[in-house]
Amino acid sequence: MAEVLVAGETLVDFVPGEGETLREVDGYAHRPGGAPANVAVGLARLGSPPAFWTRLGDDAFGEFLAETLAAEGIPETHVERVDGKTTLAVVAPPGTDGPRFDFYGSRDATFGFDPDAVPSEALTAEATGEAGDPPWVHLGGAALTHPDGRAATRELLSAATDAGCPVSFDVNYRADLVPDGSGAAASNAVREAVAASDVVLCSAEDVAAAGLSTDDGAALARDLLGFGPHTAVVTLGDEGTLAVSSGAAPWGAATVRHDGFAVDAVDATGAGDAFTAGLLSRVATGNGGRIGGEDDPRDALAFGNATAALSVRSVGGMGSIPSRDEVAAFLAERE
Repeated sequence: MAEVLVAGETLVDFVPGEGETLREVDGYAHRPGGAPANVAVGLARLGSPPAFWTRLGDDAFGEFLAETLAAEGIPETHVERVDGKTTLAVVAPPGTDGPRFDFYGSRDATFGFDPDAVPSEALTAEATGEAGDPPWVHLGGAALTHPDGRAATRELLSAATDAGCPVSFDVNYRADLVPDGSGAAASNAVREAVAASDVVLCSAEDVAAAGLSTDDGAALARDLLGFGPHTAVVTLGDEGTLAVSSGAAPWGAATVRHDGFAVDAVDATGAGDAFTAGLLSRVATGNGGRIGGEDDPRDALAFGNATAALSVRSVGGMGSIPSRDEVAAFLAERE
């Protein structure tokens, strides 16, 4: 029984080899990716396999992704196979100016979720066990760049609210995915998702791209609370993370910061997703008590930062996320 339903894209990352610029790169390696997929797999590795609503193209890359999710223990119940080519996200070499990702392939297949296919049956208390609470719902912002993805996200958020599910939303806005003329609709959808969520996760870069704010740190978090969530978590790169909550949060009004952990970083592609998986594994599952408890969020930030710190030691997003035992050992070494 899954305590979390993750919803969003699964795609293929093309990760550059050695070289500072495109001209110098000696090749690309294909790796499974997509922020929600990374979070889903991260939760599985941390001991809490979630339900996962996603779409995979019917091409060879889609088959590769289906095999990857199955191998990671993700149930196939809500993994849809659809006509179309899988979206490819080409990661820019470190010395390249411009966007960090360039997207290729069918955005319809990957981001065009069907509003009529929302897995409402996965949102009931029975889905987590006979005596369970309604599951946590986690979703990302990239699907909001597609008109069908926006409609499906609205349906999912409405169903989650009706079912009493706590909701976390990772802004993760990708302006390059927005078709010309659709920027306002996509930005408005981000605002709606923030307002409908309990916990929002983002970086300053995410919200600036979505046109929400240009502030950083605590000011940004407080701005986000004004939309409606009770907790805003802002990632600050190598400076750690910050959580600000209102009096509506289970632990009350608080401002908590964790400075992160110093490690030798190799690739930060999946660091944010690793952090999110670590955080959710503490607040949304039985591993650390539900967010409805009275625990201080500092423990969740520390666990998320440790998960992210371990992930940047190797190349890739999904493949670099550690296990629960690895995170526990890392934290024990630093006590």
